[in-house]
Amino acid sequence: MKWLKWSCFMLLALPAWASAALVAYMDRNEITLGEPVTATVSSDLAKPSLDDLKLNALQADFDIYRRSSDTRTQAIGGRLITSQTMTLVLYPLHDGRVLFPALHWGGASSLPLALRVRASGADVPHVQFKLTLQPGRLFVRQSARLVLDIYDDGSLQWSPLWLPPPAGVHVRELAPSQREEVVKGVPLTVHRRSWAIMPLRAGTSEVKLPMLEALKFGERLRYVLPSLQFDTLPAPAYLPVYVPLGKLEVSSHPPVGTLVLNRPVNWTLVVQGAGLSAEGLAKLLPSFADTDAIHFYPAQIDPLGEAGTLVQTWRVLLPFKPLRAGNMQLPALTLPYYDPAHNRLESVVIRSAVLMVVNPLWHEFARSVLIAGILIALAWLTYIGWQGYRRWLARHGSLRKLEAAINCAELSQALLNFDWGMGRLRVVTLTQWLQAMTLRNGENAALRQLVLQLQVCCYGVVSETEVNYLRLHESARKLMRVPGRNKKRSAWLRFHMHSN
Repeated sequence: MKWLKWSCFMLLALPAWASAALVAYMDRNEITLGEPVTATVSSDLAKPSLDDLKLNALQADFDIYRRSSDTRTQAIGGRLITSQTMTLVLYPLHDGRVLFPALHWGGASSLPLALRVRASGADVPHVQFKLTLQPGRLFVRQSARLVLDIYDDGSLQWSPLWLPPPAGVHVRELAPSQREEVVKGVPLTVHRRSWAIMPLRAGTSEVKLPMLEALKFGERLRYVLPSLQFDTLPAPAYLPVYVPLGKLEVSSHPPVGTLVLNRPVNWTLVVQGAGLSAEGLAKLLPSFADTDAIHFYPAQIDPLGEAGTLVQTWRVLLPFKPLRAGNMQLPALTLPYYDPAHNRLESVVIRSAVLMVVNPLWHEFARSVLIAGILIALAWLTYIGWQGYRRWLARHGSLRKLEAAINCAELSQALLNFDWGMGRLRVVTLTQWLQAMTLRNGENAALRQLVLQLQVCCYGVVSETEVNYLRLHESARKLMRVPGRNKKRSAWLRFHMHSN
C-alpha cells in the first residue's frame, strides 16, 4: 500500500519536474564573424522570472545585442500551463569554435551548445582591424594620434565610431579617411578612424573601443575591436602648463607697404602645432611693452583650417599702432615648446623686417607741392609754347609779305618791316637796317651785297631789269627764311635760330 502511494506521488510529480527543465537552442550552428545568432531559452515554470537569469557566462564569447522575454499561459487538458521564453540576439567576439555555456536557473540547467564561427563567408568578407598609437611614448599633455585601420573588400558601410575617453585622457575626434591598398596581392579598402588623445596624468591608460557596426545589403554586422594600453610619463617639473609638448611652426606676415602714422594695422602670425588651444597660445605669446615708437593692442586668436586634424592651425592677429615716423622694426617674437624626441626645451624666434612709417600731414603737403609744381611746369610750358607760336606767326607774316613784293621798293619795305617774332627793327633806311642786323648778329657778306643791290635798284640809275629783280627777290627770300631751310645759312642766322 505504501509502495502504491509513492508510485502515485511520483506519477503526479513527474509532469511538474519535467516542466521545470530549462531548454536552450540556437537558430544556426554555423555563422560568419560579424553575423548575429539568435538563442532561445525557454521554461515551463511561471516563477522565478527568466529576466533574473544571469548571463555573465555568455559575455566571454558573445556580445549581447538584444534581450527580450515573453510569458505565455495556455490551457492544456483542463489545466493552465504557464511558460516563459527569452530571446537573445548574440554576436560572437571571435572566430573558431564558440561554446554557448550551460545556463543555471531555478534549480535547472540547460545543455551547452556549440557554434562554429567562420572568419569570412560567401556574403560577408574577411575584416581585419589594426589599432596603433603614434607616437607610442607619451608625456603628460602631449598629443598623439590614435589610429584604427579597418581592412575589408569595400562592400561594407561602416557606422560612425565613438571612443569613450579613458580616465584622465582628453579625446578629440579627427576626420576619417579612406584609401585603397594591396596586401599580399589582394586589393583592399582601408577605412581609417583616428582620434587626437592627450593624457592629463602619468600612469597606464587603456583604450577600449565599443563594438563597431557595419551594413551589407541591409543586414547589420557587428565586430569587436582591439584594445590598447599605453604608458604616460610625467612632464618636466619646470615646464609651465601652457608650453606645448611638440614642435611649433610659426609663419610671420607683417604689414606690407608704407605704414601711416597713428593708424592701427595688424601683424599676422600663423601658428601650427599639436595640442594647442586658444587659452594656452594666449599665455604663450609674450606681452609687448609700449614704446615711444609703437603701441600694441590685445591679441586676437582664431582657429584656421580644418578642425579634424592632429596639427591645429591658429591665426594670431597682433594689432599695433605706429607712433613715430621713419623706419621702425617690430620686436622679436619667441615662442617656446618642449621637444619630446630630444627631451629639451626649444623655441621659435620670429624677427620682422624694417617697416617705413610716414606722417600723413607731411605726405599730404609733399603731394600738394608736387601737384603745384606740375601745374606750374604745365603753365610755363604753355606760356613758352604760346610765345613760340606768336613768334612763328610774326615771322610767317613777314615772310609772306616778303614773298608778295613785286618790285624793289616793296622788297625794301618788306625787309625794313621784317619781324622775327620780337618786333621789327626801329629803322628807316636799308643802311640803318643793315647796321642794326650787323650789330645784333655779326657781319654777313651776302646780306650786305643784297642791301647794296636793293639801294642801287631803288635809288640809282640802273633799272630793275638790269639789276635782275628776280634774283634779288630770291636772295632775300633765302636769307630771311626761317633758319634751317637755307642750306647755305650764315653764322648769324644760325645764332638767331638757337636764340629763338
